[in-house]
Amino acid sequence: MRKTRIMAAATIIIVLLWACEKNESGAPFISDINTSDCHTSTDKLAAKDMSTDSIVVLWPGIGNPMQVTHYNMGLDCGEPNITTSVETNGNTVTVVEHVGEQGLTDCICLYDNSFQINNLPPQPFTLIIKVESIFCGTPELTTVYEHTF
Repeated sequence: MRKTRIMAAATIIIVLLWACEKNESGAPFISDINTSDCHTSTDKLAAKDMSTDSIVVLWPGIGNPMQVTHYNMGLDCGEPNITTSVETNGNTVTVVEHVGEQGLTDCICLYDNSFQINNLPPQPFTLIIKVESIFCGTPELTTVYEHTF
C-alpha cells in the first residue's frame, strides 16, 4: 500500500513537471534585452534619419527568434528602468515596454531598447508593441507598433 502511494505521488510529480516544462517551452518569451545610454538623435546608435521614435523588426521566419529595436524612446534623463514583458492571446503576441514614472526630471534623453522574442506562434500572428508610462501615478499604455506576419 505504501509503495503504491509513493509510486502514485512520484507519477503525479513527474506529470506536473512535464506539463510545466511543456507550457514554458511553448510560450513566447523575451531575451537579450539591451537598453542604450542616453544619446542624441544624430548618434550612430539612433540609426540613419530616425529623429523620432521608431520600431525596427527583423525576423528570418518560422522557427527563428525575432529581433526588435525601439529607437529614440524619449524618456526622463537618468538611468532608464525599462522592463519588457510578453503575453499571447490567440494569434496575438503583445509586448509591453514598461518605462516607469515619467515627468520627474526637467530633461529628456533618447534611448534605444532592443530585445529578442523567442517561441513565436505559427503564422499568421499579429505582433503588438506597447509602451507603458506612469505619469503622476497613473499608468498610460500606448500602442507604438502593430503588424501581422
